[in-house]
Amino acid sequence: MKVGDLVILVELGEIKAYKANPRTPEAEAGLKPEEVKLDLVRDIDIADAHKKIQDLITDTTGTVYKAGFLSRAASGEKHTLKESVLNEIIKVVAEDIDLVINEENPKKVFIAIPKEYANKILDKVKNKDKIFRVVEKNLLKEDKNTLIEKFKPFA
Repeated sequence: MKVGDLVILVELGEIKAYKANPRTPEAEAGLKPEEVKLDLVRDIDIADAHKKIQDLITDTTGTVYKAGFLSRAASGEKHTLKESVLNEIIKVVAEDIDLVINEENPKKVFIAIPKEYANKILDKVKNKDKIFRVVEKNLLKEDKNTLIEKFKPFA
């Protein structure tokens, strides 16, 4: 990782982006560009990820929409609600990743995404050419001082 690179940590409910800035005068001068520290540049909270399914299928009075005996209302779409909410959140996360990459315009992007969502999110990201390394783990709660080690290649 060198000065100017971007680290993006992803979870379905939150995205954090860190920029690699020089830690020493030598790094700032370009003599030792790998001596970096990570500074938080973006912290995005995705509100839909925190909603409960129950909140999405009830009205404001708390009445759950069910097919009633007399009303004969159709209830065929509720079984796909969880999947459609997840797909919408994945789309929003991918768009936010693209937004951060476009705003920061780094040479390389290091990204950490939980394994169960990694392929779905990365398929929707448009700036794939800038992604240098992907770690399929949730590193969102990791201390920023240990993140650089997490993205180093295995020897």
